[in-house]
Amino acid sequence: MNKIIIILTCILVVFKLSAQSVRISKVDSIFTNLTNSDLFSGAVLISDSSGVLLSKGYGFSDRENKIYNTPNTRFVLSSGSKIFTGLAIVNLAQQGKIKFTDTIGQYIKGLPKGDIITIHQLLTHSAGIASFYAAKGFTYDGTIKNCIDHIPYIRTMALDYMPGDSCIYSVGNCMVLGAVVEKITGLNFQHYIEEFLIEPLNLTNTCFTPYWTLTDSQRQYAIGYKKNDSIGYKPNAYDYNYAFVPLSAGGAWSSVNDLNKLDKAVFSGEILNDEYLKIMTTKYTEMVTETYKLEFGYIWLIENSNTRCIGHAGSSSGWHTWNYYYPEKKTTIILLTNMGSVDIFNLATQVDKILFNN
Repeated sequence: MNKIIIILTCILVVFKLSAQSVRISKVDSIFTNLTNSDLFSGAVLISDSSGVLLSKGYGFSDRENKIYNTPNTRFVLSSGSKIFTGLAIVNLAQQGKIKFTDTIGQYIKGLPKGDIITIHQLLTHSAGIASFYAAKGFTYDGTIKNCIDHIPYIRTMALDYMPGDSCIYSVGNCMVLGAVVEKITGLNFQHYIEEFLIEPLNLTNTCFTPYWTLTDSQRQYAIGYKKNDSIGYKPNAYDYNYAFVPLSAGGAWSSVNDLNKLDKAVFSGEILNDEYLKIMTTKYTEMVTETYKLEFGYIWLIENSNTRCIGHAGSSSGWHTWNYYYPEKKTTIILLTNMGSVDIFNLATQVDKILFNN
C-alpha cells in the first residue's frame, strides 16, 4: 500500500510539473510573438515557492545600437517604485520611530491641515494632498535634490478634500512620506533606501539615477520608447521633459531579478515581521472610477480582479511596470517594458489567466 501511495504521489508531482512547464511555455510564447511583431520589448520573471520559472529579456533595451534586454536590465519603475516608500515607513514604525497615528505636523511644519493629517492617511491616499507638480511655479530645474525640497510647493496647495473624507491616488502623499523618512533618518530618501534595502539585499541593478544624466555608454539602462505612427519608435530624450527626480513618488530603476529578490525578502518576513507585514498588506481604502478600482494597503496595492495579489504597477511615457505577489499561489509575476505603447495591465491579465486558469 505504501509503495502504491509513493508511486501515485510521484505521478501527481510529475503531472503538476509538466502542466506548469506547459503554462510557462505559453507565457513565453506570448512575449516572444509580441516581440517578433515589434509590439513588445522588456523583461519577464515568474517565480513560485520552488524557484524561478521564467526569467528572460525580450527585444531591445537600445534599439539604435541593438542592445538586448536581459533579466538584469534596468527599467524605470515609475509608480512601481512607491513600494520602497511603503516599506520604509512601515519598517520605521516597526522600529518604534514613528506611529501611524502621528500627524504630519509632528515632522513637517506648515502643510495644510498638517495638524490633523495622519501618517495612516498619507499611506492610504486618503489625506487629500494634491499632486505636487501642479503647484504654481513648480519645475525640475536642477534645484530639487530630495523629498524635502518639494515641501515648499506642497505648502502652497489647497487640499483636494478634507483628510479622511475620500481616497484619491496622489503622488503628493508619497512625496510627503519621503520627506518624513528624510526627517527621521537624516538621510536623503535615495541614500536611506540604499542603506535599508539595496545594499543588504544586494539589489545590484536598483538605483535612483536621474534619466537625463545617463549617457549612451550606460547600456544596462533600458531606453524608454514612444511610438510615432510616421517614424516608428522614438527614444525619450535625456531631459526633464520625460522624467523626474527619482524619489519616494516614483522613478527608481530596477530589474526583474532585483524585484524578485525584493519581493521574496518582503513576503518571507525578512524585512517586516508578521505583524507589520499584515499591517502593510491589509486593505484600508479604495478608489473607484468608471473603469477601475484601486484598493490600498499601506502604499502597496491589493488587486482582486482575478487572483488576489499584492504589489504595485507603474506607467510612464516610455516604461511600464507590473510587480505583484499572489499569496494564495505563492507566485510572483514581474513584467517590465521600455515600450510606452504596451498595455501592461492587459498583458498581466493574460499571464494571470494562463498560470491560474482564470
